[in-house]
Amino acid sequence: MHAPLDRPHPDCQAVRTAIRHRKEIKALLECHENNPYAKFFGACGEVKTALDHCFKNEKIRMRSENFKHAKASDAYVRQKMQERRDRVAAEEKAREEANKAAAAN
Repeated sequence: MHAPLDRPHPDCQAVRTAIRHRKEIKALLECHENNPYAKFFGACGEVKTALDHCFKNEKIRMRSENFKHAKASDAYVRQKMQERRDRVAAEEKAREEANKAAAAN
C-alpha cells in the first residue's frame, strides 16, 4: 500500500530513479489500471519502489517537523501553567495575610 496519490508530494518530485514529476505517478496509476492482476506480481514494482522510498522520506520529514512543533507547544503550555500556579499561590498568600490582619484587629 502506498500514500494517496491524489495530492502533491514535494519530497517525491526529485526522485532520480524513474520518477521525476507527476507523470510517473500517473504512469503508476495507469500501470495498475492496465495490469489489474499483474500489478500483484511486480509488473509496476520499479516505479512503486521508488515512490515508496520517497513517501517514507516524506513521512520521516513530516514526523520530525510535527515533533518540533509539539515540543514548542508543550514548552509554551508548561510555561503558562507555571505562571498560573505562581499567580494562584501569590493570591492565596495575599488572602491568608489579609485574613490574619483582619483577625488581629
